[in-house]
Amino acid sequence: MRVMARGIAKVPGRTWLLGLGLLALVALTLLFLGRGGLQGLSLQLLAWQRDFHRALTLAITEFSGTPSPGAWAGLLGISFGYGVFHAAGPGHGKAVLTTYLLSQGGAVRRALGLSFAASLLQGLVAIGLVVVLVHGLGWVTRQAMGSVAWVEQASFLMVALLGAWLCLRAVRQLRRPAGSHEHHAAHHDHDHDHDHAHDHACCGGQHHVDPHQAADWRTALATVVAIGIRPCSGGVLLLGAATLLGQFVVGVAAVMVMALGTALTVSGLALASVLARGWAERQLARQSGMLRVGRLLSWAALGGGLAIMTLGISLAITGVSQPSSAPLLGEPPVRDSPAERASPPGGHPFGG
Repeated sequence: MRVMARGIAKVPGRTWLLGLGLLALVALTLLFLGRGGLQGLSLQLLAWQRDFHRALTLAITEFSGTPSPGAWAGLLGISFGYGVFHAAGPGHGKAVLTTYLLSQGGAVRRALGLSFAASLLQGLVAIGLVVVLVHGLGWVTRQAMGSVAWVEQASFLMVALLGAWLCLRAVRQLRRPAGSHEHHAAHHDHDHDHDHAHDHACCGGQHHVDPHQAADWRTALATVVAIGIRPCSGGVLLLGAATLLGQFVVGVAAVMVMALGTALTVSGLALASVLARGWAERQLARQSGMLRVGRLLSWAALGGGLAIMTLGISLAITGVSQPSSAPLLGEPPVRDSPAERASPPGGHPFGG
């Protein structure tokens, strides 16, 4: 009986080690993929992305020449497919979002909201960038694409600041008295089952905002901004071509469809993260009390914050040492293509 008791007593400790080990493995994997790991796959994805960019340019050019329903459907279909493909490749946005949901938690509704909000913001930033730089300042598309590198740096810095804030919040949770961790774990578990606002409304209304809930939404908003502030390169390229062809409104519609395709793929990753964390929490709750689960969740939040901060800092350093030079525009234009025939004299439609 004593041997069995000792074995049971050791389970929570093993659970801690297993949970921290899994978190470290996930964080390292996401960091590796976020920095463009698997170099061979990344190069292949870049080649496919160039093909998609060329297809987008040809589709918008065909629509400009013959604005038929078939050309319209082809443009929107290619834009949607590019959004899905672009979201499936390596990128820091998906790494940040999945790490945030795995380490910080969140309901399914919040995961979907973050995914769609970040993807929509990427499309809006691309539109705003082209409106200001191309329409307002008269830049060519190549110059606008080059400015994306500066926006990327701002995104990387915001990711690093987001990770630092998550670390600070996790440290504050770990320094709280032991009883508060149990309350926090119970409160977090309730958040997985019901939306706070809906719950309070059903109970007769809410007269003040819960500080913990407000902090969570501020953090979620910061996550959306850090991810979505980086515009999609395909969106900027498509809008530049649409501007030269006098079809800017059509380009805006195509970019928003592109953002929808991105949102669908990212939301799938977000749902997988939420479900994986929920399963891990249920397994931990069966093997140990809420107090231990609360402590482990705080350590997981700290680990996730460190991973996000490290990712942001490493990407910012890489961006400074190896600035982007718009490689997707560095290739020669396709000869005898509709895009080349529609280009102004002395250059291709992206301004070289």
